[in-house]
Amino acid sequence: MTDDSLFNPAFLIMKPLFLSTLLLVAVTQTAFAGTWYVAGTGNDANSGKTQKTAFRSLQKAADVVDPGDVVLISNGTYTNANTGDGGAVVSVERSGRPGAWITWKAAPGQHPVVHPIGWTGLQIRASYQVFEGLTVMGNNDEISLDEAKADTKNAKANPYYNTNGICFDGRKAAPTAHPHHVVIRRCVVGKCAGGGITGLQIDYLTIEDCQVFNNAWFMRYAGSGITLLENWAFDADPGYHIIIRRNLVWNNKTQVPWDRTGKLSDGNGILLDVTDQPTAAPGATNPDGDAIIAPATAPRPEEAKRPEWQGRALIANNISAGNGGSGIHTFRTKHVDIINNTTYWNGQVVGYEELFANRSDDVVILNNVIVPKPGGKVTGNNRNTNIRWDYNLYPAAQQVMTGPHDLVADPKFLDAQIDLTKANFRLASGSPARDSGCDDVPQPTDLTGQKRPPHGARDRGAFEE
Repeated sequence: MTDDSLFNPAFLIMKPLFLSTLLLVAVTQTAFAGTWYVAGTGNDANSGKTQKTAFRSLQKAADVVDPGDVVLISNGTYTNANTGDGGAVVSVERSGRPGAWITWKAAPGQHPVVHPIGWTGLQIRASYQVFEGLTVMGNNDEISLDEAKADTKNAKANPYYNTNGICFDGRKAAPTAHPHHVVIRRCVVGKCAGGGITGLQIDYLTIEDCQVFNNAWFMRYAGSGITLLENWAFDADPGYHIIIRRNLVWNNKTQVPWDRTGKLSDGNGILLDVTDQPTAAPGATNPDGDAIIAPATAPRPEEAKRPEWQGRALIANNISAGNGGSGIHTFRTKHVDIINNTTYWNGQVVGYEELFANRSDDVVILNNVIVPKPGGKVTGNNRNTNIRWDYNLYPAAQQVMTGPHDLVADPKFLDAQIDLTKANFRLASGSPARDSGCDDVPQPTDLTGQKRPPHGARDRGAFEE
């Protein structure tokens, strides 16, 4: 219908009917949006329509939800015995749609726990989803390092030693069916033998206000706390497609050698990994350069068809401490803003730098407070292009990446510790990080949601005082 049709007398007659039909569709969609209940005392034979008739399993809810629905999850431990390929406590396959997202969240006052023993806790292969207030707690306490190392001698990995907390997985999807538009909010993901929160071939993902800790200890696949790998472009619209903000990420590390190299690798706090296109020349797949990809003449099938990701990513207001790899880094990734983060004493296992870009392009690194462990390095610069580094604060001088407004000083944290349940990384009175940041990529709030800046210039790091 063209704009000329608005002046067509026939359309003027039909217009009220047309608008009424649209209104009816909208009302009908709203009317059919439902609430489903899941509880530790429930039963999958129930209707799931009320608290008293709640389902027992998350998978039952996943099998019946429709766009616009809400799943309220009450207290209970949610697990399953499925340890086969692709097994998960819940595999979310049914998508919402624009304006009718599907929401999964803890019921008011409730604290449900997902306890995976197979490959994954929450496995998301669908779009337009929100997950809020959930806890995923793995089985690290039940695993010994010797057991996990012994398992690497088996050709087929045992998922018990490789369990991921939350995984968005588009690897088996058709080119037009990769997951996109997913939000993880106020979730706790800890003690998973595999990765904490992992996005594989996804677009439009937000991870915010989460706690991610003690993950990746026993896996053979070199995982991290928060990882995105091979972002799959849903569209080429401008703006942030990936947002990782206001998270606490600590003590994620690898203790079992990566099966591709036989060496320890990764265990980072936050990693954006490989969004560039395959090249004709082989190249490294990790910061150490000890794993080499095959030439693009024989690419993996999913990489051969992967569209170029042109979106932008934001990593802001996070604290990343005591991880085995880096606090934050990008690898073979373009278009990233790393703003107002605090990193502390990372590189505990593999010795990576605290915060850095590697083989990346168009990365902006501003207003961060970066404190490496004793003898550690602030940053690195390997085959990068178009990196803007400025207004960062670090305690010892370095010449790898410097900006005219960098500060070499003690940030004066109130109580710096690598256990973020005990630490206080707020800035003491007189901290040089106070009121000395820039507004070039302004963040409206800090880690706690406090407005930036309440007065004067912005602070550096995750907190605004």
